[in-house]
Amino acid sequence: MLIFDCTQDACDFFSKKVKGKIIRTVQPAAAAQSLEAESAAHERVDRWQLHVTKFGRFHVLLAMKTDTRYAMMFVGLKRNDVKGFLDQFTSRYLAELLVLAIDVRGEMPPQAELQRHVDVWEESFQPVHFFKRSDRSVQGHINEVLYMAAHRAYDGIGLPVEEQGLIAFGGVANGMLRSIRGGDYFIPAALELKQVYPRLGMVMTEVEMAEAYKRWWSRRGEQDLGPEFED
Repeated sequence: MLIFDCTQDACDFFSKKVKGKIIRTVQPAAAAQSLEAESAAHERVDRWQLHVTKFGRFHVLLAMKTDTRYAMMFVGLKRNDVKGFLDQFTSRYLAELLVLAIDVRGEMPPQAELQRHVDVWEESFQPVHFFKRSDRSVQGHINEVLYMAAHRAYDGIGLPVEEQGLIAFGGVANGMLRSIRGGDYFIPAALELKQVYPRLGMVMTEVEMAEAYKRWWSRRGEQDLGPEFED
């Protein structure tokens, strides 16, 4: 199950006017209470927060996972195109995490077995719900990522628009240390991998995962990140 908590700007983005009446995709916050009580028995619930802003002529949507602070940015989506957003979200999220898991771990199950795990993982994204609510702590981290994007858009080489550039941008944002309400520091990508490994049929302890991620990040830091990250 996917739950998207939407700020007011995201609520407005996922709405349309029909014969003078506003039709909203996003449900009120009260509707989430009964769902979350029932979802306790659901095998997997992934909760994200969505915020929408605009850089020049581009709508920019930032999705951030509530528990890991893993961020994904989408540029140029059309207003109220829920299907278009979900198609991009699902394909990119699966691709990003598969590539990251391979890069960090280096070992994966056989192709047929891996595909079965990925299919089950993708099925777990259903159903999808949008609610009008937001968490200040998550929004604070969303604002930090958008500040990075604004720097690229207005003071750097420009806002990443194509998928490759967006993935590269997310790789940098998700590799930064974060802390929730004064707690221990963590790296969103590493925390996300901790959840992803079991879904891919991979066995790895938290310590092994952290060490593997540090080795991969160290190797990555020695490479050129490309023009998206040159001022």
